[in-house]
Amino acid sequence: APPIATATILSTTTTPAYAKEAPVPITRELVTSAFDAIRLDLTAPDGVYSTLTNLINDGKFEDVMQYTKESDAYFRRGKIGKARKLLTDKDLKGEAIQMSNAVTFDLIGINRASRPGKENKEEQLKYLAVLKTDVERVLELEATIQVVDE
Repeated sequence: APPIATATILSTTTTPAYAKEAPVPITRELVTSAFDAIRLDLTAPDGVYSTLTNLINDGKFEDVMQYTKESDAYFRRGKIGKARKLLTDKDLKGEAIQMSNAVTFDLIGINRASRPGKENKEEQLKYLAVLKTDVERVLELEATIQVVDE
């Protein structure tokens, strides 16, 4: 009897190639919204700056420690990080990372001055003042961003 020919059919599924998602156009509205979120935390009665000021003035060292940790995540990484990603000036991007890091160091300074055995209101207030200045420097970056609709 003649040999039986067998064929193996290989089936491969290909996933469609997607183009990289187009970058979101940097509009004035987007920039204003991102920087207003930071500005609000600096000026609003329930913002990061006022909350820290009140906690420090009330001598709530443990609460200050917890709040500085939370602020680094949602304020520095979240809000400042979001605004930083909108920068259009390549040279400023590196500087903005340093500014963002400075905010972290300010929060760490406040945190350290709040730890058991190291409680120091004067030191907390010193770092809080530097924090305000560093955040104001971040806000100055808004004017450097080139937007699509202008």
